[in-house]
Amino acid sequence: MGCSSGCSKNSETTDSTQEVSPIHWTECGYEIGDHACDFTLTSQSGNDWNLYSHYGDIIILDFSTEWCGYCHVAAEETQAVHDEHKSKGFQYVTIMVEDLSGNSPPLDSAIQRWVEHYGITSAPVLAGNRDMIDSGEGGWPVTGWPTFYILNDDLVIVEIIRGYSALSLDNAIQSVLNPSTE
Repeated sequence: MGCSSGCSKNSETTDSTQEVSPIHWTECGYEIGDHACDFTLTSQSGNDWNLYSHYGDIIILDFSTEWCGYCHVAAEETQAVHDEHKSKGFQYVTIMVEDLSGNSPPLDSAIQRWVEHYGITSAPVLAGNRDMIDSGEGGWPVTGWPTFYILNDDLVIVEIIRGYSALSLDNAIQSVLNPSTE
């Protein structure tokens, strides 16, 4: 499956202002067992946040919208979950796909409202868009809000959770932080 909107099948970049990542996968995808496809989005601080730059971290990608009620429930825990596990090389990353009107979320309004309302200070909140979502031509197969992708430290998708359950999310985090040695 191909990548879309800022994703690439390898980590090479044509922007001379960005470093070329040492990661060189020939394939990426959006399903369990795939190396996640790379993307770069702008964070609440106005800086670029690049997935492959966080190789070695365990990452939760939380695809949310501003109009989704369960996304708001999940956002109440974002900073606390991020803080609880960050010393273990963990990041909780929210990708805001739409604002209240269903449009791409502007940094200066929708993203700032979100981080201020939920007290998110260090967990990245990124301005995403619908182009990232699978439209039959590739992209993250988000079929409900919120959708969580849990990536191990090799940036392999190890779990996908559709909808919000604090218990399910915590169990997924624990399983990737403390993998069984069967």
